[in-house]
Amino acid sequence: MLGWLLRRKLRKVVESDIFEARSMLSTLKLKLYKEGSEGTLAYGEGVGEVAALLAERFGLSVPDALEGRGLNWQQLDDASRDLLATMAKVRRMLDSDVQSVRSAAHKQFTGCLVLGHLYRLRFIAQQAPQEQQAAAVAMADRLAEFARVMADVGARLRDPSDAYA
Repeated sequence: MLGWLLRRKLRKVVESDIFEARSMLSTLKLKLYKEGSEGTLAYGEGVGEVAALLAERFGLSVPDALEGRGLNWQQLDDASRDLLATMAKVRRMLDSDVQSVRSAAHKQFTGCLVLGHLYRLRFIAQQAPQEQQAAAVAMADRLAEFARVMADVGARLRDPSDAYA
């Protein structure tokens, strides 16, 4: 009985995480579209900067950090928790009276948001019941592609409109 209950709870957690990631991605793309090229460039820089920090922390390449690859389940869990904690700290700076502080906070928050969901989904994909693994991997792959595009936009390798296409 207890095993069934735990599996049921895990299924709900997996469904919830996939839904939240899908919702975040749609909402963020709409926000980027509304903010235009300048905002998209800044947010792309944020994704690239956070990926570089994760790459350094875990001894990965930046492309691997943008993909959420090369980490075991414990590292993925630690990274996603750290990213969520950083978002909570940065959130206080989003309403700062100083424009430069707000801008930096928005960049970092966006990088943590995207990569936090990605790392959480990579973790979930390793822990999910077999029937849910494919959905978790597919959503993680969508987020990884978005993270790569955003980092490329931030590095001025792609057009900002590619981020919300």
